[in-house]
Amino acid sequence: MTATAEPQRRPKPAYRRRCFSPRSKKRDSRNHKRDKVDDYVRLEPSELVADRPFTHPERRVEDVAILQQMADRLRLVLHQSSGSLAQSRAFALELDEAGGRSQRVIVNHREALLASDDLTAVGFFGMKRPGTNAAVLTEVDAELISEFPLHPGILSYSSLELADGNWGNLVLLNSPEAREHWRTSERHLHAVRELAPGHYLTIRLHNAVLPGGLMSGRALALQRTKYYDFQSPAAWQAVREFYTA
Repeated sequence: MTATAEPQRRPKPAYRRRCFSPRSKKRDSRNHKRDKVDDYVRLEPSELVADRPFTHPERRVEDVAILQQMADRLRLVLHQSSGSLAQSRAFALELDEAGGRSQRVIVNHREALLASDDLTAVGFFGMKRPGTNAAVLTEVDAELISEFPLHPGILSYSSLELADGNWGNLVLLNSPEAREHWRTSERHLHAVRELAPGHYLTIRLHNAVLPGGLMSGRALALQRTKYYDFQSPAAWQAVREFYTA
């Protein structure tokens, strides 16, 4: 499934850098206080939530490593493309990965990916419900991809099959504004509000920046992670902000 956008909320005022103790805090999620504005539980960068292991900080590290792997693969594809592919502004490829897994790469704006501008990145990791109809997710994925021409700020989309049968997705955009424009898609909103709760147990949604662009070879810098838990009738959602100087 294409990376899910988070629900709309009002902009927050600029924040100052905060420092936290290196010792992780551990609390039951029932004891967290929710934000009155957007109803997200606020988690510190290293905080543990005892009854929601999918939020463990180690999972974030694993996710970012996978997203980096996808970015590196995309950079290699652009380096090695030749012939008509090298002249194409947009193209799609199905790639074979280690362990018999597959990866799909969709390039919408080759020239922008070759530039040295900072890129906005969105990463999606969802744990599918047992018995989920994969055909439904595939159909919705195709519909969302068909809308990419309506969102010129979406530069590429990569989807990697994971060892557990789930998928990790990476979307590269030319700006945060492009990410916000993508969120206005009616189909995307439907996927967020209707499809995700019925087909996924949990979701981790990462916002990051790729300094210097894809071809710089620099590491993704994580800015924010949002968590969605649909295992109970009342959905639980939380956010971690990662502060930089």
